[in-house]
This record gives sequence, structure tokens and C-alpha cells, in this order.
Amino acid sequence: MKPNTILVERYQIREQLSHKNGRRTFLAQDLQSQDLVIVKVLRFDADFEWDDHKLFEREASILQNLDHPTIPKYLDYFNVDEPDCQGFGLVQTYISAPSLETLVKAGRRFSEREAIELADRVLSILTYLHGQLPPAIHRDIKPSNILLGNRSGNSIGDIYLVDFGSVQTAASKNNDTITMVGSYGYMPLEQFGGQTTPASDLYSLGMTIFYLMTGTHPAELTQVNGQVKFTAEVSNRFRRWLEKMTQPHLDKRFDSAKLAQIALRSEDGSYGDFEHLKPANTNIRVYHDREKIEIVWPDIDREKTARIDTVFSIPQHLVSYLFIGNIILFFSTAISGSIGLGHLLLITFFVMMFTAFILIPAGAISAAIIKGCLIKNVDYKLIIDDQYIYRGKSQTEKDKTKILSQHPRAQIVAYNPGYTFDEYLDSDGKALRRGKVTVSPKLYLYCGDFEYKFNDKLSQAELWWLGKELSDFLNLELQVIYPTPRVPVEATCGGGC
Repeated sequence: MKPNTILVERYQIREQLSHKNGRRTFLAQDLQSQDLVIVKVLRFDADFEWDDHKLFEREASILQNLDHPTIPKYLDYFNVDEPDCQGFGLVQTYISAPSLETLVKAGRRFSEREAIELADRVLSILTYLHGQLPPAIHRDIKPSNILLGNRSGNSIGDIYLVDFGSVQTAASKNNDTITMVGSYGYMPLEQFGGQTTPASDLYSLGMTIFYLMTGTHPAELTQVNGQVKFTAEVSNRFRRWLEKMTQPHLDKRFDSAKLAQIALRSEDGSYGDFEHLKPANTNIRVYHDREKIEIVWPDIDREKTARIDTVFSIPQHLVSYLFIGNIILFFSTAISGSIGLGHLLLITFFVMMFTAFILIPAGAISAAIIKGCLIKNVDYKLIIDDQYIYRGKSQTEKDKTKILSQHPRAQIVAYNPGYTFDEYLDSDGKALRRGKVTVSPKLYLYCGDFEYKFNDKLSQAELWWLGKELSDFLNLELQVIYPTPRVPVEATCGGGC
């Protein structure tokens, strides 16, 4: 289609911007408003396929229902009947801004701060798209489809998402024949089979961030088990976020753009909300920062504490009995008349005041001092950063810390919920009964040959909560295991049977 061609007596072509799959995208001028617009034309030519027509109509339909300042607005849809071109035309607003692809090819590289700001803006757009009914999935997030303009001050500028030619709704995908769309290197594994979810857009955004910071196309980056390895100098927190965005397995990515945005903005680097798992009466404290996680718990012998509390409850009961005895003595003496009522009231008053203001406080203070001597609580801590796993014990002002492992990251987080049984099977499959055996709940960290087991005194609920916090921080699945217990030794009579 030649420049200056006028379509439907309104849109005058200025220049062709792109050409793919029978589509032509033109910069044109609306002769009625004199505004510059984008005209997309789907041609009936040798490249035409009905799947292309379906995508073209879907783009027009979805754009009609979108109203967002960072997305081109739908303006018009018409039939094209020119001597050298027959097909359909779609008109959108024109956004005067370069694409991220253009900027990177010109030599620009984005810093971590800029990449985080840009990702946050795009996630806001994706939250809007995925929040439609039904959700609209872009399916072609990449640098050439994100525009950046109006940079001012410390702000990265205005972000726009364009080219909805591959857009799909979650409702339509179940009824469509499989059509693979997207761009190689930016497409997640599931998209190659035509099956996409909102999390597919997150993968593409993560790969886009890789490209902006390194200038290397995602298809050229090193991969290990399908996971792209990011080599740029960034904080561990942002690296973990990018790794979760670009997980090859769909179930390991963020569930939604909103959750990905919350994690990106999180000050402590936590990706999950596990506060609801924290037992109400726990003494364990968990601290996050951008680079590490710290778990602190007191080493409390709960059985010993319970026994001591029982012993010290006896004086409390005696004080209660003293009050009751005073009341009984008052009424019995008053009835017998052996002491005058005035003297009786005075004696009772002094006894009760002595009990309330001297005996009870002195007893409470003494009990607290004695209990403090009997129960010595020591805070233990476990710290994991990007290089080491530390174990520390805080008994005085000085911390004695020991490096447990120099592995860069834990490889397995394993949780055993604990169980009780009283029947076993021998090697022949015969049932044996040798008494009840209880396996207590446990939580383990494995780093190569190194194994760390959490304190056995922690409860099942506490271990499960800590397991979820660690699996989130380390970006590892929490493995639930049921180890085979040892069968109790069969009782013998020592050869005297």
C-alpha cells in the first residue's frame, strides 16, 4: 500500500511500520481529526489464514472493551477494498514513544532501580488486563511491544503496552484450536502448546527484564534444566524475584500479576503470606531483609516449665484459702460473740491488708526470681544468606556464631509431620505388634552432604510454618516426607527361656 493512499475516505497512509503474517501496520493521519493514528490491515493474500482473521477480530473486540491510559484506544474497524489490497482495517490511537527494543539496540542498559520501576508499571497494566471478565492475556510481552516516553527527573518515564494482535481471553482459549503465538525467547513452555494463563505473561515480562539489563536476547542466555541463569550484578532479592517470574514450570511462578507486584514491592523479600500459619502462642521470631532470613527461638523445656508452674501454683492456692479462712473466721467469731464486732473488723482488716499488699507481692516476686533461676532460657538463631547457613546462641551480650555450611543455597527443605503406629510388617509381609511407636514432627535443611535438623521441642504447627517461610525464601518446594521408622527390638529373656 503506497504512501498517501486514503482508506475509506478518511485515513491517509504515511508510512509502513511493520509487516508480519499477512498484516501490515501503518502510521496514518485521520483526515477528520487531523490526529496521527495506527492502522492495522489484514490482507487477503497468499499468507492469509483464517486463524489470523480470528486473532485480528479478537484484538478489535478486546480493545473496544479496554479503557486504560497506557493501552492504545480502539477507534475504528472497516473493510479494505483497494485495487492492490483487500481485507480488514483496525484503527488505534498513536503513541509517540520509542520501544524498549529500540532503546536497547541504541546501547541503553537499564539499572536495577529502573528495571524494578518498569516491571512495577507493567505489572499494573497486566493486573488490569488479567482482571477483565474474562481475563485478557496479552501473550506477546516483549521489548518491542513496550514503549517508554516522557522521561523526567528520577522517574523512568511513561510506560505503554501495545500490539494486542496475540491477545486471548481465558474464556476463548478453551474453545479455540491450538494456535501458537508469541515470540521465541519470551514465550514460556506452556505457550508453545497453545495453552496460556495470566502467569504466561509474567514469564515474558521476566525475560524482557533480562534483555533490558544485559542486552542479550533471552534465547542466547545459559539455561540449566530450563531455568535461565541471570548473570547481571543485581541484589539477591531482585534475582530471586526474577527467578520466580521465569520459572519454566507454571506452578512455580507467581499466581498473578498482583502477587508478583506485591513481592516486588515487599521490603522483606517475602513472596507469600504465611502469617496465618504462625501459631498464636509461639515464641519463635522470623525476620526477613533483602538478603537473608533469620529465625530466633528460645530453648525452652516445656515439660520442665509445666512442672515448675504446677509447684508454684500451690502458694497461690494457699493465699486463696487464707482469704476464704478469714471470711469464715469473721462470720464464726461474729456469731459466737467472743470478740466485739469492732475488734473483729479491725483484726480482719489488718490480716487482709497484710495478705494483699505484703504477702502476695512478696510471694510473686520470690516465685519469679526462683523460676528464673530454675528455667534458663537461651535464644538460638538460624541465619541463612546467599553464602552461608549460620547457627548462633545468645546467652550474653556476645554472640558465638558457627558457620554450618558454605553451600550457596539449601537444596532441600523437608518436613515430616509426625505420626503414631503400633503395627509393622517384617520382610515377609507378616504383621508384627511390638507396642506403640510415635515419630515426632521434624524439619530439615539439606545442602549437599550437610543436614540441619530443627529443635525437636518445636511443635508440629511451628515446624510447618517455618518450613513454608524457608521454602518461600529459598525458592524451593517444601518436601513432605514420611521416613521409615525403626522397628522396636523384640524382647528376649536373655537365654534363660
